[in-house]
Amino acid sequence: MSEKPLYSLHKLKEIDDSEDFISQVIQIFLETVPANTEAMKKACDAQDWDQVYFYAHKIKANVNLLDITSIIDDVKEVEINARGRMALESIKDKVFGISVVIQKVADVLKDSFT
Repeated sequence: MSEKPLYSLHKLKEIDDSEDFISQVIQIFLETVPANTEAMKKACDAQDWDQVYFYAHKIKANVNLLDITSIIDDVKEVEINARGRMALESIKDKVFGISVVIQKVADVLKDSFT
């Protein structure tokens, strides 16, 4: 059984398969998503659910675009639960898991695209 890829460039290539475009999107991801994920973790620790929602919402588009399937449902759930103040006890674990995956993706992308 093969392990699912950490991310995919398939959706990006459907938009524009030029190397410049893909490199730009990867660069933007590396500059913003890990920092936004860290900010989401801090907001979660502070139980600032408005900010948790804000960062989950920001991260979601990039997670979708890079097809990071292992965490997309968790990002959506954190976004919805933080906004609605529901199942708050589950958010912290999900945010931690999202953070771990985002860091792995960022590390791989840095090695591949910089």
